[in-house]
Amino acid sequence: MLKRGTNAYGYDRAKIAKETSILGLLSNIFAALLKVILYTFTGSISILSDAVNNITDCASSIISIFGIKLASKPRDRDHPYGHGRLEYLISLVVSGIVLSVGFQFLRTSVEKILHPIDIRYPSSTILVLIITVFIKFWQASLYSHVAREIDSVTLKAQEKDSLSDTLITLVVIISIIIEKFTGKNLDGYVGVLVALFILYTALSLIYETISIILGRGLTEETKHEIKSKVSTYDGISNVHNMMVTDFGPDNIIVLIDAALDYNLTLEEAHNIVDKVEREISELLGIKLIIHADPLGSSSAIIKSVSEDLKKIIRESLNIYSFHDIVLEDKKIYIDIDYNADAVYSLKEKEALKRELVDKLKSIYEDYDFEIILDPIF
Repeated sequence: MLKRGTNAYGYDRAKIAKETSILGLLSNIFAALLKVILYTFTGSISILSDAVNNITDCASSIISIFGIKLASKPRDRDHPYGHGRLEYLISLVVSGIVLSVGFQFLRTSVEKILHPIDIRYPSSTILVLIITVFIKFWQASLYSHVAREIDSVTLKAQEKDSLSDTLITLVVIISIIIEKFTGKNLDGYVGVLVALFILYTALSLIYETISIILGRGLTEETKHEIKSKVSTYDGISNVHNMMVTDFGPDNIIVLIDAALDYNLTLEEAHNIVDKVEREISELLGIKLIIHADPLGSSSAIIKSVSEDLKKIIRESLNIYSFHDIVLEDKKIYIDIDYNADAVYSLKEKEALKRELVDKLKSIYEDYDFEIILDPIF
């Protein structure tokens, strides 16, 4: 699958995701047909809910196929950053469909509990359901592998849905076995359990996708990888202040600050930054932008303030570091990295600023200070 989607520039995400979704669609159709046939012979609401869940997966696959195609459209005048965020909206649509199905079958299953009917299962029922379990497990494995390789939130959503379907069908099988040995009709109760599985899956997908849209950013592992790789380059030090803008999996922009020696010429600093941006962007599949901060200063007052700030930080539990000290006339601007888990209310932030300004003013009476707080979580 991945080899079929390679091109001169690496993986063609749209092609791979589309073909994976098509395979998922075909396997969902097959699994749904088997369960619908079983329902016609048994009248079991739990089997029907499982079948309709697979039919919902078919709709999800179709939406994903067309949605991924739209998300891969190139940039245009109205969308200069591309259409990649459509992939996240597609995941919300898929999740919404799954959620509505879950509520529908929860209601139907409760009715079956209140008004049960006798159900007879053909001897082939369990065998057919076991076949569908293997189909859904293979499907989940396929989605998982491809989603991990091309970082597709849509395929990750379908992977979770497939795993839930596998568990759902296993629960149905167990209920049929219990009924055969005990005679207890668990159809409605299993239907409720299936519906709750569906609802949980849908809500989890909705939460994850909304988190991305709201700006969840990169994982801690990815952030650490970016910082550590950038720091390995000669001339780069004190990598900090990472900001992430996600325009879709193919267009993630990462802005970081990095310190370069203040004695470098503008051309030398540019050449270092350009090399790092180019190589790290290609290596990690992101668009890296580096804002260069001067390391050191020719200004005696800046050097002195820096030394005093180091002492203040050593005495504070909520301040990690400082950077970007800029002197304009008699005013000094300082960026402070602080503990955002401990200092989070506006009142606490203002108190921290006042504390820093008061300490610095007590040493440098002739200067004013402007503190910019940068949160570290």
